[in-house]
Amino acid sequence: MKKLLYIYNPAAGRKTARINLSEVLEVFARQGYEITVLPTQKRGDAAGAARDRGPNYDRVVCCGGDGTLNETVRGLLDLPRELRPVLGYIPAGTTNDFSRTLELPKTPAELAETAGAGTLRAIDVGQACGQPFTYVAAFGLFTDVSYSTPQANKNLLGHFAYVLEGAGKLANIPSYHMNVTSAEGHEAEGDFIYGMVGNTVSVGGLVNLPRDKVLLDDGRFEVILIRRPENGRDWQSILTALTTLELAEDGAVLGFSAADVTFSCDQSVAWTVDGEFGGEQETTRVQNLPRALTMACGTPEKREQEPGRPARDP
Repeated sequence: MKKLLYIYNPAAGRKTARINLSEVLEVFARQGYEITVLPTQKRGDAAGAARDRGPNYDRVVCCGGDGTLNETVRGLLDLPRELRPVLGYIPAGTTNDFSRTLELPKTPAELAETAGAGTLRAIDVGQACGQPFTYVAAFGLFTDVSYSTPQANKNLLGHFAYVLEGAGKLANIPSYHMNVTSAEGHEAEGDFIYGMVGNTVSVGGLVNLPRDKVLLDDGRFEVILIRRPENGRDWQSILTALTTLELAEDGAVLGFSAADVTFSCDQSVAWTVDGEFGGEQETTRVQNLPRALTMACGTPEKREQEPGRPARDP
């Protein structure tokens, strides 16, 4: 019999993982899995379970927010590639950015169907600040809100919690003088209020990239840098660039793709990795780990396998 390890965070989001537990497990049972259920109790539990138990299962499914997914991925990456099981994801957090990129369904039953029997797809994973990320590593404006906003506020206010917590900082926006270089030859220098390296179409609902520009397994990430505005006209240029997504390497908002990019600053810069605090350092290197994991991203009936992305059996 196929074996499935179900890791869920009972405190994530509005505690929907706990509320929908029975419905999700019934789906897995119908799919023919022998199921082991593991609720996390503290930080690090998901990573430890994925690393220590993962090789004994055909599929590992995690349920929680972006942080729970990040932990599970971190645990799986500690395993040799040939021992990594297929990963399924049931989002139950506040923003669930990466689920938008994966185009996952909405209801618990549909999410479980996809996690347990969906189309398999290889995905790239990032490495930044000494830890992996599934969808984004970022610094600057608003990036600390996801880990500094109390969970109760996130549950109550949802998406608006991030905006409300961050809005008070607009009067005194910090900037960082950086040199940014990539292995592909991109170079940028200036004072930046925000920067991100991501593999996602959505970041906190504040940055949205076109779906045709974000490929999960192309070995590259999208890099976005926002220069410090000096006046109202600069702000308008930034808003226009983010709205129209007309990004250039010499504008108010810079954009390019890269597999290996280094950020150097004359002061320590705090980074977030998948919405969690990633540490502070003057130099940060972000690398793409191509096709590091296999995820269940869509049901065969609703999503055909894309050309050039062959599915892999567990």
